[in-house]
Amino acid sequence: MERHYYIYWIEDEFAHHYFGRESILFHLFESLHWTNRSDDELVMLVKQVDYVTKRIPAFHMHQRLMNNLTNIHYTQIGSIYSASLPDGKGTAAFIIKDRYIQMSATGSYEAEAVFFEVLRKISPCFLAMDFGSKKHGWLNPVKVRNFV
Repeated sequence: MERHYYIYWIEDEFAHHYFGRESILFHLFESLHWTNRSDDELVMLVKQVDYVTKRIPAFHMHQRLMNNLTNIHYTQIGSIYSASLPDGKGTAAFIIKDRYIQMSATGSYEAEAVFFEVLRKISPCFLAMDFGSKKHGWLNPVKVRNFV
């Protein structure tokens, strides 16, 4: 069964504010990707998403992937990366867009974990969402600030 993820890099202040309330962000992104909207509604949704997310720095991401994918077979064409596990256990495709990363995976969950691990090392503020299965979560849980 194929799994599809949209991964957004959430601005720090919003990641901290919505930690534990990720479903609010999930519904914002879901309405952008999975529902029909008028042009005016779409423009407003895009502005909201742009406000709470960071751009994906493609060159930096490329460097991090190159440095961290040394133990796995992968190919790269432009901003598309594909990883294959040994013995056909699973595959994952990772596509870098301007404001999000799109990933598809089949087979073992290890296939997408390879890419998730790289993102975890970059920031705790990546939110992954699978709209088809209605699942979402931080790749690396955001630390809650304690003010004493």
